[in-house]
Amino acid sequence: MKATIIFLLLAQVSWAGPFQQRGLFDFMLEDEASGIGPEEHPPIDSELEPLGPVCPFRCQCHLRVVQCSDLELGTNPLKSSGIENGAFQGMKKLSYIRIADTNITTIPQGLPPSLTELHLEGNKISKVDAASLKGLNNLAKLGLSFNSISAIDNGTLANTPHLRELHLDNNKLIRVPGGLAEHKYIQVVYLHNNNISAVGSNDFCPPGYNTKKASYSGVSLFSNPVQYWEIQPSTFRCVYVRSAIQLGNYK
Repeated sequence: MKATIIFLLLAQVSWAGPFQQRGLFDFMLEDEASGIGPEEHPPIDSELEPLGPVCPFRCQCHLRVVQCSDLELGTNPLKSSGIENGAFQGMKKLSYIRIADTNITTIPQGLPPSLTELHLEGNKISKVDAASLKGLNNLAKLGLSFNSISAIDNGTLANTPHLRELHLDNNKLIRVPGGLAEHKYIQVVYLHNNNISAVGSNDFCPPGYNTKKASYSGVSLFSNPVQYWEIQPSTFRCVYVRSAIQLGNYK
């Protein structure tokens, strides 16, 4: 009798089909609270499953095209040699480029003339020459803060005739960049935290008063070794309001 029972149990095992894993629930015990076993578990709603990569911020994604308005390249191990001359020229409607916190030492060459904003903060740029901004006729804002710039060549700002904001704070400038007095549209100039020791009466404004030049709405010169009490009052004759001027050695 005992041998017969063992035979029947072995027969049931031999008749069982091979194990086939159908999902995670094959390794789980039956849910005693709900009464739903592994085979009875409801299917996962397909609408809750991930649908693939998410479209980048401020971009429009189509089947094979990702259309973005701005090339953000900041915080990459880029060097000047890694950006080929004219790398952006094919982008004829590009208006904004930001290459910040990298290892570039010069302004990239061959930038598209459509640019209205160029941000190169936090790099290792040491000098800005006229050729580096040539052709940027539509540029309105140039950010060069937190670099190692010690000089701006004469004639450089003439290549950006519609520039309105120039950020050169936290560099190594020893004088106010030339060309500000002759520039027609510049209104905001950041020069704080540099090594500027003197400011001339014609550094910001042309001789006399030129009504064709836009008035400044912001000029910062604080945290420079300049003796601000020695600056002539006429130096800021084309500043819009007195409160727009920031002087002193405070941080």
